[in-house]
Amino acid sequence: MIQAGIAFTHDIKYHRRAGHNLVSTGFYKYVRHPGYFGWFVWANSTQIMLANPISLLLFLMVSWYFFFDRIPYEERQLESMFGEEYRAYKRRTVSGIPFVHT
Repeated sequence: MIQAGIAFTHDIKYHRRAGHNLVSTGFYKYVRHPGYFGWFVWANSTQIMLANPISLLLFLMVSWYFFFDRIPYEERQLESMFGEEYRAYKRRTVSGIPFVHT
């Protein structure tokens, strides 16, 4: 979140603000959604630490589906804001969530 600066928000933006640039350095050099990746790992790891296989399975399913639904929508908005710059960025990075490809 610190790396993205003013570009980070929990809301999906529909218009590019002045000074809103595509962040593609640091963690963003490798993963398009490091916040989602971190949350996904953390949330599911808590269930591993609690040795709770049923909750782990449920957490995996629900959290994966949330990102499976959200990331493509968010990336369409980012493509409309940044155009070819974002498409090129997508080609050299991963989403950060297993099996979520856009």
